[in-house]
Amino acid sequence: MPSISIISFSPFERHHVLLCELDDTMFIVDCGWATEDYENTQAADSKGRSSKGTVANPRDALSSINWARVDFILISNYEQMTLLPYITEYTEFAGPVYATEPTKAYGRCVLEEVLWTTERSGSNTSDAHVGSSSLSSGSVERRRVLQVPYTQQDIVASMERIMDVRHNEIITPVPFVRVYTRSSGYCIGGANWTVEYKNHRTAFISTSTLATCLHPQEWDGSVLSEAQVIVFCDAADPAELEESDSVGSPPNVHISRKIGQLCSTATAALKQRNRVLLIGEPYGVTQDILQLVAENVISLNLPLPQFVIVSPIAERTLQYGNIMGEWLCVTKQALLYLPEYPFADKDLRQKGHLHFVRSLSQLATRNTPQGTWFVVASPRDSSTISHFVRQWQQDARQCSSADMAGGTGTSRFSVLIHDDDVSRAQAIVNQISVGNEVTYIPVSKRMTCENIEQVLASAVRAQHVLVPSFIRARLPAAAVGRFEFGMLEYSYLQATVIDLDTDRHLPLSIQREMTQQMKRDGKQHAIVSGKLSLSAGEIRLMREDSSNNTGDSVDGKDLKSEPAPSNTRLQTNVTDQSTVNKASAIHAHYNLASWTPQRLVSELSDVGLNATVVDGSPVTGPPLVQVSVAGGTATICMQRGWAVDCTSVGTQWAVLDALRRVLKSTRA
Repeated sequence: MPSISIISFSPFERHHVLLCELDDTMFIVDCGWATEDYENTQAADSKGRSSKGTVANPRDALSSINWARVDFILISNYEQMTLLPYITEYTEFAGPVYATEPTKAYGRCVLEEVLWTTERSGSNTSDAHVGSSSLSSGSVERRRVLQVPYTQQDIVASMERIMDVRHNEIITPVPFVRVYTRSSGYCIGGANWTVEYKNHRTAFISTSTLATCLHPQEWDGSVLSEAQVIVFCDAADPAELEESDSVGSPPNVHISRKIGQLCSTATAALKQRNRVLLIGEPYGVTQDILQLVAENVISLNLPLPQFVIVSPIAERTLQYGNIMGEWLCVTKQALLYLPEYPFADKDLRQKGHLHFVRSLSQLATRNTPQGTWFVVASPRDSSTISHFVRQWQQDARQCSSADMAGGTGTSRFSVLIHDDDVSRAQAIVNQISVGNEVTYIPVSKRMTCENIEQVLASAVRAQHVLVPSFIRARLPAAAVGRFEFGMLEYSYLQATVIDLDTDRHLPLSIQREMTQQMKRDGKQHAIVSGKLSLSAGEIRLMREDSSNNTGDSVDGKDLKSEPAPSNTRLQTNVTDQSTVNKASAIHAHYNLASWTPQRLVSELSDVGLNATVVDGSPVTGPPLVQVSVAGGTATICMQRGWAVDCTSVGTQWAVLDALRRVLKSTRA
């Protein structure tokens, strides 16, 4: 019986590195790693351990993996690519990497921003200014930055190893293993992977969301309904949510409310001619916020502010949203057929109200128009955040009362933070001096434990569900017991092995002729004894009574096939007489002499089989037709009668069924 082994090599809740072994196939799901951590200098964190030293060297964590044995890597979204350049350039891994096109494009930008940030830090630690915070009392956090173990050249080289895939596109990275993706709804190109092996599907649910009010393509729930094993990678921490959001609130409701609060706060500040500093990545939720703020300002007939985005990657990431329309939600896709862009950044730039600045030094040399500023800075860029706060504080102190009376002064400013990482937001607030007007409204898109319980109701074929230990601790006991499948948990560096029961949840096929014969014999209500044969994703019932086992038929002619063990070779004879081989046979009256190998190859190809003409051996002689199907091969010797040599039961069923259809459709 095949089995799958899963080991988590990431100690972080938001980042995943799953090593999976499926019989002889080994693969990795996601390469995420935290590049920042926050040290609480007064107490341990909420999990009861000190957060000091959590940012470990990834080399130590990954050194125990035999990378030469890893066959391929699956990437779910651009947040789970941090270690990919290190793996592809500094380990023995030589296989392909699969990701969607947007994941590859955005992932490169994120990696470059991480590298740019760590190079600017200059050391492994970057201590922030200490101050009080409205997020939590009595705690002080310091930001520490990991020096990533790769260079810009390594990032470029790793991107060349990625093979683009589309949602629902089936890929065969190794024989007998198929993989494909479904939309996770979390970000543009976000994917949940399904790995299929011997008709058994294992779904990996990475960072996902059920919300449909954002711009990425919506969540595709079919990833759960078709899987026998489901592996969840993460879920939102209840500490990131308000009490009203974490219990019973639909995702669209609380996400729309949070974004609406941020936009209302920003619009009110711009109405008072105040400056606004929005701290967030120049992609994702930030794009939705910029869109709504611009629409609100225009609808209120307010002067359009100067939108300044300080980031080395912002110009590319915002452009991707307008050119990757097929990966957007239905509402945004509809705008592609109208003479307007899905996002407002294109129009703002054409009007001269959107400016991209790679760094503060470039900002000092550019001639930016005067007016109210709406600045966007990445939460990783602590120096830019500090610069604008200090500069605007100084401007407020120098602003004269006359300027204020004349309405030309800019004495106040607002700082908005929407990052759902509470620790990082805490460190940013601590970095800003006391007295600044800071509004922290976390927009958490990730699934909650309540959402996991909700989507599992559609997992009709699930036999096993794996969740991280921290998610299992948050799920109520009643929620776990209401499902028929078994729920297991996996932990950091602990292997979890699951046997794949391939004999369950398959359709049962009973031959029509068998039921008709039993009805004629008056035994339609009798108990049927026989053997259940599993092949090609179907269970077939073979009666033990050989006199009544008529099997399938072609126009009234018997077509019999008894299964044999999968480790033996099966012989099937196709002749012009009515003799039946004892092991396994098919007989019908056809003009087999008129068939040539080329004709048979053409007909089998038309029904979807991979057939080729091969040279015969000295024993069999020419001609031979070799057929390759999932699970084995079959060789057809066309000398006098047809002898079919199969390598497995599944191959036997597939080839004999194809021959039956071919002979029936071309019968003279």
